[in-house]
Amino acid sequence: MKHLFFCPSLPADELELPEEEARHATGVLRLREGDVIGLLDGKGTRAEAVIIHADRKSCSVRITSRSSSASERSASIHIAVSPTKQMERFEWMLEKCTEIGVDRITPLLTDRTERDKLRRDRLERVLVSAMKQSQRAWLPRLDEAITIKDLISAGIPQQRSFGWCEGAHKPFTQVYRPTEPAIILIGPEGDFTAEEAHGMIAQDFAAVSLGTARLRTETAAIAACTWMNFAQLPR
Repeated sequence: MKHLFFCPSLPADELELPEEEARHATGVLRLREGDVIGLLDGKGTRAEAVIIHADRKSCSVRITSRSSSASERSASIHIAVSPTKQMERFEWMLEKCTEIGVDRITPLLTDRTERDKLRRDRLERVLVSAMKQSQRAWLPRLDEAITIKDLISAGIPQQRSFGWCEGAHKPFTQVYRPTEPAIILIGPEGDFTAEEAHGMIAQDFAAVSLGTARLRTETAAIAACTWMNFAQLPR
């Protein structure tokens, strides 16, 4: 399989790779003029291109073919997750959810969230890398960190749920409807507070469990993402 590179815009037949992608192509992979590569814009377009100029700082290509991919899921998957204290765990979750398939990810600020400062540029690089690794055509949308209240005010699907360990809940596998857009909220390691949980229930969220074991935040997000994707597969 040819090497894949991310270009957020593919408007013309000849273009320059973004600086970071160009450095990887010429400095790491040592690609040269005449080599054939693949391009992804993260919005469903794939292209094949040939390198027409390459040096240590830049890489120009000519597109030879294009194709468009339909949305990967019939119903969108939106996961809002509280950032973990150890950022590598949150980044690992972003990587795996992108590989499995997710449309939108929101870092969620809760009463017990242990980290509220995020490097968006670093997180976006994780998503791009995972998209290329899994050869997907769509890049998940990454939101700014936001509170539960502001997330609800911004507009979310009517099918909404949250993982809750402490209170009454139903298995997510019984609640999720795969033909409808959905959002699931995953709280911090200390779980959502009772006040947060009851506030979400009042906003028509379903309290759900993701199995009988108590999962880490990042594991719970991946488990939910996996089930939502599997549930949408044709039967």
